[in-house]
Amino acid sequence: MKRANEIAYDFIKSRILDGTYRPAQRLLEAQLADEISVSRNTVKKALLKLEQEQLVTMKDNKGAAIRSLDIDEVVQYLQIREELEVIIIRAAVENIDEESIKKLEDIFHTMEELSKRQEFDTYSKNNTSFHSIIYHASRKPIITSYCLGIKTQLSRFQIKTMLVPERSRQSLVEHRAILEAMKSRNADDAEQAIRAHMGNLLQTIIKYNKLFF
Repeated sequence: MKRANEIAYDFIKSRILDGTYRPAQRLLEAQLADEISVSRNTVKKALLKLEQEQLVTMKDNKGAAIRSLDIDEVVQYLQIREELEVIIIRAAVENIDEESIKKLEDIFHTMEELSKRQEFDTYSKNNTSFHSIIYHASRKPIITSYCLGIKTQLSRFQIKTMLVPERSRQSLVEHRAILEAMKSRNADDAEQAIRAHMGNLLQTIIKYNKLFF
């Protein structure tokens, strides 16, 4: 059973990432405490943890607010993430086993069906699972933790990219290339595939920035 602080943390974080709470929106401890049915102190602990993850900002006498990012910050985060992803995927090519390859294939086929049905929330969850297998196979926990931190920062933007025309189709093409590179154990192809994936994500956010900011 989850503890009260975990419940509060999960409740607030999920609403930040799905866009329920908007950038720069103030979060009132008393209101959240009533909504979640926990103490204000529990809410404050959750907010402090979210501040460490750079999802909220805490100011003396002003409480908490959702951290907002501008386009320049998002671009820099994605540029850093691309280089981390390259290190991860090249290592994963060397270490991934056949069972994990099979899981990648199964998830990819699920993503194909979800894309056809335009079930983008579930598609996004499977996308996360797809990359998690590669992260685990890389055996690079420190680099992976940095990469996941950036992904958390950008998840509210990445989910919205699926609303861009043709992005879901392009995403599938990119994931197929990643899958094929992993199956062939070709590190150079894997690097090329992940760079293309990250580059297209970046260009989508830049081109359709009004959708995100």
